Amino acid sequence: MIPTGVSTIVRSAIAAVLATVFGLSQSAAAAPPADRTDTGSYTAGGLTYDYRSFVPGALPEAPALLVMVHGCNTTAEQQQQASQLDPIARRAGFVVLYVDGSPLNELQGRCWSGLAAPGNESRTSGDAAAIAGMTRLVADRHHVDSQRIYALGMSSGAFQTAMLGGHFPDLYAAIGLHSGGPFGHGVPGCVGTYLPIAAPEALAARAFSAQGEHRRVLPVIAFHGDADKTVPYECGQEAVEQWRLTNNTTLAAQGVPEPIPATPSNIGEGVAQVAQGHRFTVRTWELPNSPCPVLQSWTVHGEGHFWSGGSPDARSAQFTDPRGPNASELVWQFFSRIDRTENGYHCRRSA
Repeated sequence: MIPTGVSTIVRSAIAAVLATVFGLSQSAAAAPPADRTDTGSYTAGGLTYDYRSFVPGALPEAPALLVMVHGCNTTAEQQQQASQLDPIARRAGFVVLYVDGSPLNELQGRCWSGLAAPGNESRTSGDAAAIAGMTRLVADRHHVDSQRIYALGMSSGAFQTAMLGGHFPDLYAAIGLHSGGPFGHGVPGCVGTYLPIAAPEALAARAFSAQGEHRRVLPVIAFHGDADKTVPYECGQEAVEQWRLTNNTTLAAQGVPEPIPATPSNIGEGVAQVAQGHRFTVRTWELPNSPCPVLQSWTVHGEGHFWSGGSPDARSAQFTDPRGPNASELVWQFFSRIDRTENGYHCRRSA
């Protein structure tokens, strides 16, 4: 028999151990899942591409996926830091795929072939096919809602994203173009000095042809600084016009009598709500009886070739202009309402 005093001590010690273990297990159960950034590689056309994917700790059953395509002289990791999409993804519950280039892109100054050699891009070749492959890989891995996959590009990445919209309208519900140009335009006349060497009508026809049997009305949001000396502002405006005309050709093929008018449905003016914020003009085009825009164009006055808003961290100073409106937030507001459909898109209610 254990003496009473010793028995009490033993029981107290056991109780303390159990309480500690139980408390730890409760704490572990209560701790939210951790966010993570996965890395991987993907081979297409004999070339190996790298990618990063930000996965919030808490995801809905079928999350959305946003594909971010960086610009020249930039890496996926730098774009992840600069754009500050991760906090938005954490809050809204979607996955972000940051694609990176191949050894060929390295030789092109980390520029994508949608800018350097758009004629080589198709559903089965070039960077467009590789990015689509990475998109499907990550979408399958995280059980993404296939109707809610979006692509967003900066500079060279915006030219590349336009290629994704042209060749893969059956994969991407909507696209975003920041400081880029029209589908298939390439370098001449759209890098450095602006030269109107390719009419929006001709480029619109090319995009419509590229969409082929998968063609549908594709919502597009665009950002551009009117002081951009790298990709002239006029090229960004040509991109908006090209997608308006491409969508109108699709509407005509669908027998829709009312095209998207040349005049915007709404024009707004504002100032970014930050210290020394840039003024901006936002133009919006809508379809009849549609509760969300089909096209939206943001002109950031006085902004150069930078991501509008983004990280104020010194490491991102060469990529971002925190004085501009927050492009990442605004793009997600635009994307988050759009579900891809066979002929176009369905508008979700505003959050």
